[in-house]
Amino acid sequence: MKLVIDANIGLSALLPEADTARALQLSADFRSGIHELLAPDLYLLEVGNTLVNAARSGKIPQSGLPVMFADLMRTLPILYQSASLFPRAYAIASRIRVSVYDAVYLALSEREGCPLVSNDTKFANAATGFSVVSLSSI
Repeated sequence: MKLVIDANIGLSALLPEADTARALQLSADFRSGIHELLAPDLYLLEVGNTLVNAARSGKIPQSGLPVMFADLMRTLPILYQSASLFPRAYAIASRIRVSVYDAVYLALSEREGCPLVSNDTKFANAATGFSVVSLSSI
């Protein structure tokens, strides 16, 4: 199954959270060819920035960052250029009042004809008219 994943799904696979086991299984399914996982290239920056901020705030040890970055690079979904998605993302963001960052994921999901997997309930509720599913439903 083809799926777009947002940064919070990638973070669930790297940081201990309630859905970590499911996120790790999704990643394993991707590596074994069960799922095709896609994301805009800003995914890497969003996940990386959140990891750095987690280390700065003491939520994770600074010494663990190199391992987490290596894990991130090893488990990247197929990345698509955000620039090609920007015109549609801008239109989506303007219409449903979400960030352009979030709208880029929706634009990719729409273009590829597949659901977006996100655990951001507020965002999913705002994304009316788009196929947004939670990790627990996969």
